[in-house]
Amino acid sequence: MDLSANFLSGSIPISLERLKVLRYMNVSFNNLSGRIPEGGLFPNRTVVTLFAGNLGLCGPRNYSLPPCPKQTHKKHSLLKKIILSVVGTIAFIVCFIIIGMLWRRKLPRQPFRPSTIIFHRLAYPKFSYQDLAIATAGFDESNLLGVGNFGSVYKGILRDGTMVAIKTLNLQNEDADKSFNTECKVLGRIRHRNLIKIISAFFFPGLKGLVLQFASKGSLEKHLYPVRDDEDICKLGLSECLSIAIDVAHGMEYLHHDCPLQLVHYDLKPRNVLLDANMTALVTDFGISRIVATNSVDSLSTTTFALRGSIGYIAPEYGLGGNVSIKGDVYSYGILILEMVTRKRPSDDMFVGDMNLQKWVRSAFPDRMADIVDGGLLRDVNENMEDNRCLLSFINVGLLCSSESPRERPSMRDVAKVLESLKTSFMEGAAASNLISTISDLLHNTNPTETLASDSQSSTF
Repeated sequence: MDLSANFLSGSIPISLERLKVLRYMNVSFNNLSGRIPEGGLFPNRTVVTLFAGNLGLCGPRNYSLPPCPKQTHKKHSLLKKIILSVVGTIAFIVCFIIIGMLWRRKLPRQPFRPSTIIFHRLAYPKFSYQDLAIATAGFDESNLLGVGNFGSVYKGILRDGTMVAIKTLNLQNEDADKSFNTECKVLGRIRHRNLIKIISAFFFPGLKGLVLQFASKGSLEKHLYPVRDDEDICKLGLSECLSIAIDVAHGMEYLHHDCPLQLVHYDLKPRNVLLDANMTALVTDFGISRIVATNSVDSLSTTTFALRGSIGYIAPEYGLGGNVSIKGDVYSYGILILEMVTRKRPSDDMFVGDMNLQKWVRSAFPDRMADIVDGGLLRDVNENMEDNRCLLSFINVGLLCSSESPRERPSMRDVAKVLESLKTSFMEGAAASNLISTISDLLHNTNPTETLASDSQSSTF
């Protein structure tokens, strides 16, 4: 029996305790109130019962609901009830005022709480449960944008017509709450045009999550690997790939070098890069990000408590117990570039044994690019020698960023500068001699407008 998201009100009938054939009951996201029956099927763990999203319900702890007030069997007269109500209300108000005053006095000395930053430090709008239910048509599946380990994301339309993405937390996942706190802490304090913007957060009994900026074009992954022919898929030519890579580079540059928190994203991949209506790339999903401490000018690191992230994008040093560092993000970024160029996932079945995406591309670079570059991208540049060499430079950036050794990887600040120059040369139709061959030109203070490296000058597809 599935009665979820039907705007039902009132209490759950006790007569449902006698339905012996019922094996599944879902009354989530309604306006029910009162005590959940405790007889019959309800305490039976073999029966699936769902009550989330009903603000007025109370019951046993195993339902993740607030406890019900203790019942009393004493009969009070109407006068006694009124007196007790008045006295209780006054006492509550007095206690509330006293606690509030004490809390305000101690607030400057209290430790920072990630999940409350958006309410105590910044002026974010607040939404009621009804606001979110209306925006998503009762969290209807037709508005479901995606499902992850920590929750689901729905498309919503607010009362003022603003399109938003509403990310709800999976309360059954033990790590979800930690992930939520991390996202609140991160998104509440970062501001950059290439990072997803937080609009607000919400906390309701059995439901919590974030209201985020809506990216109408979806994830980069959707455009690299379209599922259906009729989807609104954008063609990603070399120009589009360069623009997306530059946007992501600037977002990561901000996290690594300009953000007050100094962050490691820790899970950079096409699924976590969203595209808005103007095809501007937005880095998202900061649920497992790490704040890093500065140890030296070139190294920012923090202890790795557990190996997390996505297979194929995780830096090799993490698998050996290395510290989380900004160079780990650079590795993931390099894999992302190679994936855009080849349309091959780093977890593809073709990569077995010691072979991986980076080694596969390097084995063909620069003389056999036709064996690895995506056919659609190859057709875009095949007739133009300058475009060929621009693509070679772009691939070289991906290879350098995904180097095995962290010391050989450039910083995201250098990557952003190089790609900006490369895009300018490409868009202006500059001669090949003005294209940047490698990031090492910039790192070693050589002239970035020198000719391409000898291994790239004679390469064609």
